[in-house]
Amino acid sequence: MQKICVFCGERPERKTAEHVIPQWLIEFTGNPNRIAEFGYKDINNPKSGKRKYSFDAFKFPSCELCNNEFAKLEANAKTIVHSIISADSLSMAELSVLLDWFDKIRVGLWLGWRYLDKDPGGVTPNYQITNRIGIKDRMLAIFKSDGEKEGINMIGCDMPSFWYAPCCFSLRINNYWFLNISFNDMFSRRIGFPYSKESSLRDDGQIEAILTVGRNRIMMPLLKKWLRIHGTELYQPMFNEQVRDPIAKEFYDTEYVRQRSMSWEQGIGKVFILDNRRIQEYPISPSKAWIPSRTYEFEHLMFEMQTFTLEWQNHINEISLSIKMINKEKILDHENNIRRATSLNEYIIELLRKQAKRHGIDNLSLK
Repeated sequence: MQKICVFCGERPERKTAEHVIPQWLIEFTGNPNRIAEFGYKDINNPKSGKRKYSFDAFKFPSCELCNNEFAKLEANAKTIVHSIISADSLSMAELSVLLDWFDKIRVGLWLGWRYLDKDPGGVTPNYQITNRIGIKDRMLAIFKSDGEKEGINMIGCDMPSFWYAPCCFSLRINNYWFLNISFNDMFSRRIGFPYSKESSLRDDGQIEAILTVGRNRIMMPLLKKWLRIHGTELYQPMFNEQVRDPIAKEFYDTEYVRQRSMSWEQGIGKVFILDNRRIQEYPISPSKAWIPSRTYEFEHLMFEMQTFTLEWQNHINEISLSIKMINKEKILDHENNIRRATSLNEYIIELLRKQAKRHGIDNLSLK
């Protein structure tokens, strides 16, 4: 498989190695030389066992210049993650940076697993890290487990659902667990922003959308489906692509959107937080509002996050883009791929539930 830069998608210039899980995070969460699991040896056969090697080996090609350009984001993210582990205050701007970093990690993991599995889904990436950060609506749910356990877990990024739609994964950093979701028009309509009345995938992999004016009011829940675990939910509407389009830009030039934007010119919405099933703006000044109000047993939350992530991947498959604009042969292939991916997720969920029961966790609902 041709080696391309995970940041720009071109042949690497002055090739360097990008650690998708950054070295500072590996060192912060335990022995940097420890062995970790990176998906199944054969994804079509979960009984094949997990692929295991050092975190330091989990790196992929990049241009030297591209890698250096993201050094500032990594430095800022490092400070923010340390603040999270210490339960310190965070501002709206810092949470926006954290969401940028999760965009980077999510897309990097997608491209990384594509290398590891030798592109098993036959998917040609239409974007890389550089042109996917801060583009689509995004959310981050934060959960906390008890104890003081170091480590990293990446959940859902080794599954076929993630190959075809790298929109949802979870990441554990020590005692904090993060569910990250991002896709086109994820909650634009329900937060009152302009939205795509219809979005269709084209043969070239691009999205064709028909915009309509926003309703200037919030509808709950923003994702049409409540999260079944209690945690902190953060939402940020993004419209960077739209403000760069002269026609689409007019839809967003409203008082409602401007008042709810961190930077209207850059298409960056404010960060919103769900509190008692009500959405409100996250404080601009540093606040501890992000800290989850509930702590779970580590083993319980570990099982729950695995099933939870796969369930949300399946939900995204159900509400995915229209494919009526692609040719019939591709429609059939797409439908078969999604059906197989969904079935595999359901199979893994059932395995996890049986495993949980053996550990004495009979009810994975944490409400």
